[in-house]
Amino acid sequence: MNQNLHTTLRQLRLSGLGHSLEVRLQEAAANRLTHLEFLELILEDELSTRRQRKLDSRIRTAEFRALKPLDDFDWRFNPSIPRKDLYDLAAGHFIARHEDVLFVGPPGVGKTMLAQALGYEAIKQGHHVRYRSIFDLVRDFLEEEATSQRDRVLRQYLKPDLLIIDDMGLKALPKHSGEYLMEIIVRRHETRSTIMTSNRPLEDWGKLLQDVPTASAILDRFLHHAHLITITGKSYRLKDSALTKGKTVDAKPSS
Repeated sequence: MNQNLHTTLRQLRLSGLGHSLEVRLQEAAANRLTHLEFLELILEDELSTRRQRKLDSRIRTAEFRALKPLDDFDWRFNPSIPRKDLYDLAAGHFIARHEDVLFVGPPGVGKTMLAQALGYEAIKQGHHVRYRSIFDLVRDFLEEEATSQRDRVLRQYLKPDLLIIDDMGLKALPKHSGEYLMEIIVRRHETRSTIMTSNRPLEDWGKLLQDVPTASAILDRFLHHAHLITITGKSYRLKDSALTKGKTVDAKPSS
């Protein structure tokens, strides 16, 4: 490619076309492509690059912890996980209907991975997604209250088409945490979709939030249009180390 053409493509921001042009020129000569066929190929290269760039940007914005696609999950390890239900959710219809999803089960059984995998599928369908642990959420509100920017952080939680709140139940939360969570759940109810994961039974949420009435109000609203996925059994996270030692490790709820 000559320098003038390279400069022109850069000025037009056609980086996808620029990267593939040499190969496409060789392909066109070898296969005797028409001008129209050649044009279609190089324009599709540019569109493909732009789609991937947008996907990468939305993944970064989501702030996933450790993303793996749904197809990478080892379904054989834990047959209690409803595979069909997960793939139905991955189709994204629950987001269009503004429904929610709640994963409940002991630590290590794959709740976080599955929640993030659903988030990844949502991003591929064009949705805006944000992932936060419950501890991130509480810290965000505490920090912004100290600087009188509470409305700003609230908007960040209300805007995504799909919000993922992870790690509910790992330990008790600071006072007023329930108030922050309730405002998010109430404001998103029937307008956006939310996925939550909980390591503890729902009846323990009052103790975790140090506020039984608020916990009840949150669950009443959240479960109204929620898909409940209950997972039991062995620890998915520790399976490799367990197999290395010739043992199986059962997941136990945190105290």
